[in-house]
Amino acid sequence: MEFNENKLIIDDTAIGFRSNVGDVLEINELIFVRLVVLPDESDPTNVLAFDKDGNKVWEIESPPEEREQRSYKSLNLVDGNLRVTNWNGYRYRVDVDTGEVTETGYTR
Repeated sequence: MEFNENKLIIDDTAIGFRSNVGDVLEINELIFVRLVVLPDESDPTNVLAFDKDGNKVWEIESPPEEREQRSYKSLNLVDGNLRVTNWNGYRYRVDVDTGEVTETGYTR
């Protein structure tokens, strides 16, 4: 698996995205991708999950807060859990099977 600009390549399958790839994580049989969104842009579903065959499994739900900036800026594995943060300083735990935000915290 590799990525370059706005493409993710899994074996011989190339997947093109609407913006550049910022982070890629592999957990169990899934590959998680965070697309780059600048602070002055908005894309509230910029984290996606794919299986090993390159099929999209889910696109993350929008952050639950009603704020102006709703895009995710980081993607991490913390204590076996998928965690994302957004530009407003909120941290979320994400269900790896569904893309549902299951826990919210504030980091600032």
